[in-house]
Amino acid sequence: MARILDTAQNGICAVEPMPNLNRETRDMMENRIADPATIVNEFIIPRVRKKLTAIEVYGEKNVTYGPFIPYLYEALNCKFVFLKRDGRDVVSSLVNWHEQKFGTIYRECKYPGNLSPFAISAAANLPVHLDTSDYARPRPLKDDSLYDQWDNLTREEMCAFYWSYINSLYLTELQKLPSDAWIEIDYSNVTVDDILEVEDFCRLKGLDKKNVQSILDQKINSLEYRSAPNGTYPNWKNWDSKKRENFDRIASETMYQLGYYKKGFEWKPKNYGQWWQENRGGLDWYTWMYDSRLKMHKDLVGWVEAREREGDRIASIADFGCGLGVGYCDDFADKEYIGVDLSEHNIQWCKENRKNHKHKYYCRDFTAEPLRQKVDLAFSSGTVDNSYDIDASLESLIQSSKKWIYLTFYRGWFPDLEEHIYDWSDEHLCFYSDASARRIRQTLVASGCSAIIVEPVATGREDIPFETRVIAHV
Repeated sequence: MARILDTAQNGICAVEPMPNLNRETRDMMENRIADPATIVNEFIIPRVRKKLTAIEVYGEKNVTYGPFIPYLYEALNCKFVFLKRDGRDVVSSLVNWHEQKFGTIYRECKYPGNLSPFAISAAANLPVHLDTSDYARPRPLKDDSLYDQWDNLTREEMCAFYWSYINSLYLTELQKLPSDAWIEIDYSNVTVDDILEVEDFCRLKGLDKKNVQSILDQKINSLEYRSAPNGTYPNWKNWDSKKRENFDRIASETMYQLGYYKKGFEWKPKNYGQWWQENRGGLDWYTWMYDSRLKMHKDLVGWVEAREREGDRIASIADFGCGLGVGYCDDFADKEYIGVDLSEHNIQWCKENRKNHKHKYYCRDFTAEPLRQKVDLAFSSGTVDNSYDIDASLESLIQSSKKWIYLTFYRGWFPDLEEHIYDWSDEHLCFYSDASARRIRQTLVASGCSAIIVEPVATGREDIPFETRVIAHV
């Protein structure tokens, strides 16, 4: 953004000019500065005044000005451009910059990470007592719940704290100003129109749309552009369930505050499920899918029949991820059956072609939207492996049932995994995840379930010899 704004005809935008208050901002956050206005007047105002004698609009990019926003506004009547970005992207980026380029982000962290030779050299050549950039990063104060945990946090957890603290600080201070004094831009998916909005807000002139797009396309602030490896720390779509949990413990409140989280959909990528909306396999494809796992389907039907022989009547059933209702609409023809699917096309097809008056079909994202009407059995066959949140999917089935849940995970049996392993597919716009049998059981126990079964089931196939079956009483 700074490089783009710096191409305006009537303005310049400096990137972290010195002095940039690295030490002062930390001291300010920890209540060690008695007169902030004097700091601003001594270090910032002279530089700004001097630049404004030569140019109409002058700007600076600095992340360290958060605590000084009221004093900058009072002294200069300036405008602020608040760039926000999804904290999960920021954490991944910070860790990769640390490991590939700097080696100096939260130097007290006891876990060095996968440092490149360049990062090791860079850290060695910058003594800790001279590293004002790392000093500037916030640390928890004594009244913060993380204060006693800090020394044992991983670097990604420290970076999550950094992102959460700084963004919350900026937003809190900016909201004290008149509404026309600041603008918020989401840099997670920035467009040329966003840049032009900033140009107009800052009264800049002459930005060229093609040049702006070219700079955005070049990703000039990426590791690749800076001739460094991209790094090995994963994008958040490939975080395991523990990394997700740790991030949420520290930063979820700020994610809600900035609008990146919506209750129930926290880990859902914006384009999740689009493939199912656009690629319509039709009845033949869904029949093939059903037949390829016929044993698992018949096991479910047999389990329902066995429950009823024992006097446990299963009168109502919900099928989460029903597709076109192949197989189950016939197997449960005499029961109240609710088919739920993410695809509007699939649900519309079922409504037009499945005429059983006892059966209903709804289009909804069941991971985040449990049924209002509780059923005797909520089940999902080979669908939760592709969901964006396995734990939330389990909890949704539990909330939708008044007796039983029954799930099968088609990707295999993973008894040794401590956490769910999520693997995002850019081709199919869904996850192909390995579900941890241990974590499934923990989730069910925490939700108050009983009669819990988490077990392997032989498939008779060479490629996937076992699937995971989950049964629990709600």
